Amino acid sequence: MRDNTQEQLHRLRSLRIVAGLTIEELAVRSGVSPRTIGGIERHRIHRPHHGTLRALGAALGLDVRDAGQLHAAGEQVAGVTGLPGVTAHFTGRHDEIAWLTRQLRRRPAVQLIGLPGAGKTALAVQAATVLAERFPDGVRFPGPVADATAATIARRLLPPSDPASHGPDPVAIGAYRDLLRHRRILVLLDDVRDDRQVGPLLPPDALGVTLITGRHPLTGLPATDRRLVPPLPAADARAALTAMVDGTAPAPAVAALAAGCGGLPLALRVTANRLLTRPQWSAQWLIDRLGRPERVLDALVAGDLSVRDAFERTYAGLPARARRAVRLLTRPAGPVPAEAGFLDLAERGWVTAGREHRYEPHPLVRAFARVAPGT
Repeated sequence: MRDNTQEQLHRLRSLRIVAGLTIEELAVRSGVSPRTIGGIERHRIHRPHHGTLRALGAALGLDVRDAGQLHAAGEQVAGVTGLPGVTAHFTGRHDEIAWLTRQLRRRPAVQLIGLPGAGKTALAVQAATVLAERFPDGVRFPGPVADATAATIARRLLPPSDPASHGPDPVAIGAYRDLLRHRRILVLLDDVRDDRQVGPLLPPDALGVTLITGRHPLTGLPATDRRLVPPLPAADARAALTAMVDGTAPAPAVAALAAGCGGLPLALRVTANRLLTRPQWSAQWLIDRLGRPERVLDALVAGDLSVRDAFERTYAGLPARARRAVRLLTRPAGPVPAEAGFLDLAERGWVTAGREHRYEPHPLVRAFARVAPGT
């Protein structure tokens, strides 16, 4: 009997984050208390009431078929899962979706990488939703795979009725490879950490296609099959934040706030949340804090959404030379020289390459460098 404890723990949280909601916002939408939602996500509540799960599924935009993703851990049907609802106020990304449309037609696997909070998962879900009709055998989204092994991922995605899903690791992996060879499916693997998690799962003759998001580039994939997801351009960032705040702040303030967020979707989402849930705080108060490097990360926190936390999690997994390069960003504003580690940061979107082998960090990366562990 497979243990779905970790799968259930990640399932609700991943669906909530993809939907762009804090625990408090999901509580308002669903009528389920924040304490109950937190208990389900942390697996302190092992068997939520079916009415609770139905309410959460409806608030997350799941249809009746996909609401099975929120079954209690003991009853979870792991593997065949649909996509969560697309992120509210999804804006722009036309070039990235066009690239995915081309690549997913001819490549067995592609990867999206980028800054923490750049919206990789939201983009992947949006693209998979748009392209779903290409895949008559369905779209499968097992939630974040993070620390899962290749065999664990295979078991999540195999039908539970398949004996291989309960067999030894090589049997489960072999059965999953056969599934990809013979089924026209799209599999979205979110938050992949390294090649060992997915390399064994990708047969070269696959009929199915795998869309991967991750914090670090997978060296097992050709560079042409990886796409860096940049922050939103200024116009798209303003449009996204305008839609999120829904008239609660004047246009000049929205423009200033979007600029202070550097186009980072997570930062925009946190900013909108703070404006909507704390009306006693003026937009100008928040603008002032976003303009101060020593205060900006403290301002970009709303409930369990935190730009600083997102950076810290990814920073911990960077190579040592890249972590050292981040700490060098505490120098005065302006391009930094090409020292060891900056190439690692550039391919992850933390800095952009400029002239004369110098790099320009994203403003929130520079702010994070002030508080990065070891600084």
